[in-house]
Formats: sequence, C-alpha cells, structure tokens
Amino acid sequence: MTTSLFVEHQPNGIAFYINGELQFHSADEAIYHEYLTIPAIALALQRFPDQDLRVLVCGGGDGLAVRDILRYPQVSHIDLVDYAPEVIELGKQDFATFNHDSLSNLKVKIHIHEAFAFLNRIVQEFLTTENLAHRYHAIICDFTYPASVVETQIYSWEWFNLLKQALVPSGIIATNAVSPDLNTLAFWCIYQTIQSAGLNVKPMQLEIPSFTNHNYGNWGFFLASEKEIVCSEINNLVLPEGLRELTLEALPQVFLFEQAIANLRSSVTHHKCNSSQLFFYLLNRGNNHNSQILESGLKLPKIDFLDLQEHDNAIPNILATSDPMSLESLAQAWLKQLESNPESLLIPAQHHSHTPEISQEWLTRVKQLLNQIDLSRLITKLLERSQELPQEIADDLRELQTKLIAFQKQFTQKDSLQLIYKNSANSTIRPTFNLNTAKVIAILSLTLLVANLAAPDAVFAKGSTSIGGTGDGEVGLAFIGLMMTMGGVYWLIHLANTERRK
Repeated sequence: MTTSLFVEHQPNGIAFYINGELQFHSADEAIYHEYLTIPAIALALQRFPDQDLRVLVCGGGDGLAVRDILRYPQVSHIDLVDYAPEVIELGKQDFATFNHDSLSNLKVKIHIHEAFAFLNRIVQEFLTTENLAHRYHAIICDFTYPASVVETQIYSWEWFNLLKQALVPSGIIATNAVSPDLNTLAFWCIYQTIQSAGLNVKPMQLEIPSFTNHNYGNWGFFLASEKEIVCSEINNLVLPEGLRELTLEALPQVFLFEQAIANLRSSVTHHKCNSSQLFFYLLNRGNNHNSQILESGLKLPKIDFLDLQEHDNAIPNILATSDPMSLESLAQAWLKQLESNPESLLIPAQHHSHTPEISQEWLTRVKQLLNQIDLSRLITKLLERSQELPQEIADDLRELQTKLIAFQKQFTQKDSLQLIYKNSANSTIRPTFNLNTAKVIAILSLTLLVANLAAPDAVFAKGSTSIGGTGDGEVGLAFIGLMMTMGGVYWLIHLANTERRK
C-alpha cells in the first residue's frame, strides 16, 4: 500500500500525518516522546552504570525519539530502523528544528529497512557469534497504528521474542501501543503477548491533547524487561535536564489504571504472527464490552501496575485456537447469538473502514431477507432429501416442521416468521422450542444468509436472470442452491455440536 505523508502547518506548530493518522503535533509531542524514551533509557543507565549504552530504535524516522535518547551522554550508539525513506528525509529536513538535528548526529546510524526483517537478521548474527558486545541495552519501538494484519506482526509473540534476544540480560524495551480506553482488548492483547514472551511488563497511559482532539483517547505504552521492574527503580531514576513534560513526581501516575479497564486483561488471547487476533480486536473495538463496565458508574480504586508483579502464569494463558476472522469462527459466534438473543446480533468488522452504521445497514437487510423466507416450504424440501441428511438433523427438522404447522394456525406466515425471529418476552405468542430446534432455526437462517452473499442467484434455487428461458441453466443453479443450503446446514450443525461438546 502506498504511504501518504502530510505535514500541516498551524499557528501553534506543525502536525504530521501518515495515511491520515496523526503521528505528532509539535505543540505536545514532548509528552509522547519523553514518556516513551526517557524511563527506558534512565532505567538502562541505572542497571548498566559503567557501560556505554547501545540503543535500537524501531520506527521513529521523524527523529523525535532519537532526540530525547541523545539527552544522555552515556548513549554511545543508536541504530535507527525505519522502512520509509520519505519519513527519514522529513526528519532530516522539515523536522530538524524540532528534533534538534538528531538524525545527523554521529552516534546515529540509519537503516532503511523493514524492522522485523532487520531484527531477525541481527539476532541470527548475535546467536552465531555469541557476542554480547553488540547487543542493545535498550530498544525503543515507535510504530504507526497498525491498519492491516501484516502490520500487527510487530506486536506479536515472535516480535517480542526477537527483541528479548537482541537485548543484553536485564535490558529494557519500551514500545508504544494503542489506546487502553478505546482499544481496551487490543491493548491488553499486546500486554499478554509481551508477558508470553517471558518479559516482565508495565503498562502506561497518557493523555496527549492532540491525540484526544482526534478522538484517539488516552495513549498506551509498555515498559518491559526480562528482569522485574520494581517501584524503587522507577522512583530513583535520574532524569536529564531540559525535559518539557516528564517529571519524576508525575511518572508513577501513568502506571495507574481504572479497575474496569485493568480487569479485562484476563479476557484476551495472545497474538502471534500467523493470527489476525490483534487486528480483530482493533477492528471491533465497538463490540468490546468494557464500555458497559465503564458506564456503570462504579468508582473503584485504581490498580497500580508499578506495585503489581504479574507474571505470565498469574493470568489465564488464553491462546486462540482458530482465526477469529475466519468464516468458521464468525459462524460459531453468530450461532451462539442467534440461539440466545437474535436481537443483539453483532456483525464483526472485517476491514478498517467498516463502521457501526455499515453493520446496522447489513442487519436491516438480514431481517428483510428472513421475513421473505418461506420457512415451511424450505423445511419440506429439505425433508424430501432426509435420507441424505444425518439422522439428528432430520429429526430436528421434523420437530421444527410440527411446531411451525401448529403455530401458523394462529398467525399468518409473515407474522409468524416475525414472531419467531423476534426475541419476544411474551411466551404466550411464540412457539416453545427446545435448544436443538432453536439451533436449527439459527442454522437455517445463517446458511441462507451466507449462501446469499456467496451466490445470490442460486441460493433459493431460483435461477439467474442472466440466463434466458427456463432451460438447463436454471435447473443447474437450482440444484447448486439446494446443495449449498444442505451443505451449509450440515457444516453449521457440526460446528454447533462441536461447540456444545467443549
């Protein structure tokens, strides 16, 4: 994808955007960059007081993170890795006033490279030579907001495992993340992923006015090390002179989190390179259930993660066994919702431009489609081929047929369908179905919906308007439609039964 860069000149400074997302505003970028870099470098200096520090910066081509790292004269070498030469050029030219010409400093070596590939190569070199002299005392990750599955790889278990191998023992990692209040599950997914790589991790959050004005919420960071990070270390850090925002008194406050947010850290899975788990959390932040908790009005004491020593085995090791964005995973989620409360059906986003309004429009079309289905006729047609169906499915279909016949004696076809699919509280005007029968309704509905999306001309065995007459073409499509429905029913019944046995 082509990267779009935009520098906006404003009365109070400049704002820099990549692909439409704000990267920094010069009026308050010091909040972000000082809290990202200074605690990590100061902690590394405290742990390695008699050594020249080697630092790796991944991303950060604007030079602002490098500027703050260079405040410590003990830093002898910085490797800066950024895949975008255009950003590096802006850092050397347009941003030089703000980054104090940091990218031209002789201590800085710039690598135009993709960070994951670069790190993988140097780790292999370290493992081959078994030489600690070229490993890093601190690694700073300053990445853009991930907008695809591929871009989430730099928050995966494999990535943090590479970072750990690139560090000297007890070295420090600092990485930016996402908003803990707007992307709560994604934030804790990164937290758990870092822990799963064998690192002790401290979450941090900051209010950055320019980010808040863009509706990004508080911004999150993580400070991590293979060695535990304790409160006394943070309280005794030595800060350089000339900082604009960070103070030793204010630093402990960024480790405080509302309990409603912090308690959700045990409900997420780790993220790996071959998974879309983190991206799923990012896309579906509106479906996260933290908003209901936060809006409950309960005022609970905040959790201080600086005092909390939490290891990977202290929280459930929930690891996804399937791709959350696969059709199978989505079908399982829909089945659960359709059985329990069809009115609250959620349509997970599959693309970063997918909005709640799009989901609502799709749901409206779903309801219109369901109201057009002649369910009795569909069940009759399926039962005509009952010998081709598993016995359990055939039995459930017969039970459903009996229920519908009795129910439709009281209501018209249209009214009965609306009542069936509506989760009415009045049990006297709806049929009583057992769990298996309710599951059949859900499965039939979902099969038709998925098949309609895949082949709208064939799903109801109605043929295609693109084929003239009523010849063999329409017969073939009719057969395909019926086979899709039967195959979908069989597949979804299998999913439902598998889920029930777990």
